Amino acid sequence: MRNAILVALALFLSSPLLSQTSISWEDPVAIAPSDFGYTNLRMVLDNGGAPVILHGKSGANGGLYCTRWNGSGFDGPVAVTSEAGLFINDAEGPRMAVSGDRIAVSYQLSGQWANGGRLVLSEDGGTSWDSPIPVAPEATVDHFMPVPAFDGDQQPWVTVKWGPAPVLEGALFWEAASGTFSAPVDAGQAMEGEAVCECCASMPFSHGGRNYDIVRNNNDNIRDFWMVRTDGLGNWTEALDIDPTDWNINACPASEAETCILADGTLMVVFMSAGEGGSRVYWSTVDLEEWSLMGSDRIQPGTTHLENNPSVDADGQYSVAAWERNLGGYGIVVAVGSNATSAPNEWVSAAIEVTEDLSGHSRRPVVRIHENTVHLVYQRPSEGTVHYRKGTISTGMNLPSHAEAEPLEIAVLPEGWRVLHRAGFEWTIFDLSGRWVSSGYSSDGTVPFAARGIHVLSIADKAGAGRVKLAR
Repeated sequence: MRNAILVALALFLSSPLLSQTSISWEDPVAIAPSDFGYTNLRMVLDNGGAPVILHGKSGANGGLYCTRWNGSGFDGPVAVTSEAGLFINDAEGPRMAVSGDRIAVSYQLSGQWANGGRLVLSEDGGTSWDSPIPVAPEATVDHFMPVPAFDGDQQPWVTVKWGPAPVLEGALFWEAASGTFSAPVDAGQAMEGEAVCECCASMPFSHGGRNYDIVRNNNDNIRDFWMVRTDGLGNWTEALDIDPTDWNINACPASEAETCILADGTLMVVFMSAGEGGSRVYWSTVDLEEWSLMGSDRIQPGTTHLENNPSVDADGQYSVAAWERNLGGYGIVVAVGSNATSAPNEWVSAAIEVTEDLSGHSRRPVVRIHENTVHLVYQRPSEGTVHYRKGTISTGMNLPSHAEAEPLEIAVLPEGWRVLHRAGFEWTIFDLSGRWVSSGYSSDGTVPFAARGIHVLSIADKAGAGRVKLAR
């Protein structure tokens, strides 16, 4: 009798379902044949919000290509450069930046680590590409892994891993008069320690009249992300630790951060850390005016699967995050939330694996958003291609269709709940004020939870997402 009462109580309290922001996805398409490769996957949106995708293939028949969306499909890939011998590598290879319809791609010639850095510009959204510009043609020490950015005047600048030992974070700026890049300056001098990770790409950007750079630091093998920026005179004098999960490793983790500016001017950063002993994905928010870390946590706290390669973007009303997760094979998880500092709390309950129906691995996602349209690309190693998926964001009730005819049934267990007739879903528990309490993945419908009282349980799978209020 007691069990029956508990089940009835759960059903009674579950009736007021809360609204949920979700993404309706179109079927995936390959952006180009496998001949054009899937490595070095990057994506930007042009001035009209259309995706422009960078991808490449190593080897004698390889190259670096740009593929554009034309409104109804993808144009054929266009070679970004005619140079041969490019260093094509997911973690350390070519990078991409955009300002309006001006796009920059940087790359390195393999074996030419001192003077083989290049930057090439497109003035028409990736339709055509200018001649390559040497980053440091006279260099005699490493100027490795150039990453491009644009300043407020749409002029390019780059960061590089500079010098042999210790490896420094070099920043080089465009000098219009000479048509060349300046000599590097040490952008990371204000950080703790002497060196930066030699194979973790940085994330330079300009905002509000200052130049910024997200850098993976290396302080006696303590690896964590810092943000550095220029002062009012343009000197790199300010540094902020934005990763509280300092961890020790004797090899470079070969990972990077991604950033976006939220609607209120807050900086959102996503990154990988192994502070819990395994690869996990995190977020941090930074108040750029106060130059302070506002908050940081796992994107999905409490889960134990391996995660990596997070991506983030925000526009209009919404923010999106995507990352790869290994749950018996790599798949792509996407979460949507508001374009506000509260976004990470919303991502927790909105996260959905969007590649669950695909066989083989799906890896290294890049996600971008324009108003309420989401653009997602990810690698398909077994096919040798890049998949693209377009999603449309909506807000409202988003439970599986069978829930309309058959109420969501939840049984109370000695420690937790069991969601009847459902399995294979992400779950998150919040308190009544909306704060995250616990989360995880359920393969059999069981949600372990020992605390007493009234909580909100959110579940999400490929069929949809919803929240219920429960008491124990």
